[in-house]
Amino acid sequence: MPLDTPFRLGPFIVDAHGRLEPGNPGQFPSFHLAWRGCPVHVKLNSGTTADGNSAAQLALSAVVGRVPSTAGGDAARNRDRRRLTFGALQGLDAGASPVAQLRLLPDHRMAVEQRRKVELPVSAGNLLTQIACFLLDLGPYLDLLAEADVPVEAVGPASAGNAGTAKIWPG
Repeated sequence: MPLDTPFRLGPFIVDAHGRLEPGNPGQFPSFHLAWRGCPVHVKLNSGTTADGNSAAQLALSAVVGRVPSTAGGDAARNRDRRRLTFGALQGLDAGASPVAQLRLLPDHRMAVEQRRKVELPVSAGNLLTQIACFLLDLGPYLDLLAEADVPVEAVGPASAGNAGTAKIWPG
């Protein structure tokens, strides 16, 4: 029995070929997931291509660790851990994905961010492929930071998409 298309599925409209498009052009969906203990935020943003076709940008961000603060606690230990962390990050610069950007957030968390273009409507398979590629790009960051004993931020309400909303102690 054929489906009546298009139809609404959550925040999406599904066309006759099973492709997805945001149900409300002004409100693009987003969601959170965890990968290897890291909070990951995914948001679909609107856009158009040069030839006027409907396009979107997939904004992906993951909190991959936290730079130890020199304030409070064992300052000497934290200084050593900071040196190791920044050394690991410098090593990542050489081999990092050219489309990924590493940011140090005001609350000392480190976020890897990437933007990927997708044409609308998009298949669920293509959308998941783009997300999976980003998760695989996180591997070198997570591996090197783990070797430097940099703790991954615990998954919780704060993520790279809403930096600064959680106060973490000890910092």
